[in-house]
Amino acid sequence: MILPASKEEDKNLKKRYAVFNDDGSLAVLKGFEVKRRGELKLIKIFQTQIFKFFLDGKDLGETYQSVARVANRWLDVLYEHGATLADEELVDLICENRSMSKTVEEYGTQKSTSITTAKRLAEFLGEQMIKDR
Repeated sequence: MILPASKEEDKNLKKRYAVFNDDGSLAVLKGFEVKRRGELKLIKIFQTQIFKFFLDGKDLGETYQSVARVANRWLDVLYEHGATLADEELVDLICENRSMSKTVEEYGTQKSTSITTAKRLAEFLGEQMIKDR
């Protein structure tokens, strides 16, 4: 089981934990982006890959090295701005797929990335692009 701890006293963390079966498979995964809708695919893939390596190694140092290899690979992708990936793969990793349950007007003065994106699309492509839900 992996449980995060806060470095600051009286500071709460989101409930996040992973529980592994004896065979190394994940039994329970709570609070991570892998389980959430609307998160970037890059984050979901990173977390899916990295959990497998928490059980590698004979000691803590070896485990950290295994996890670091995965993390460094994804850090390289970020630092290189995705230059090592095909354009289609990069867009797939960083795009967000969301739908709105109401029209833009029905949201009124509410703010969210979905509403802002819809309004900008309307400015760029015309109001008819967002007249429906």
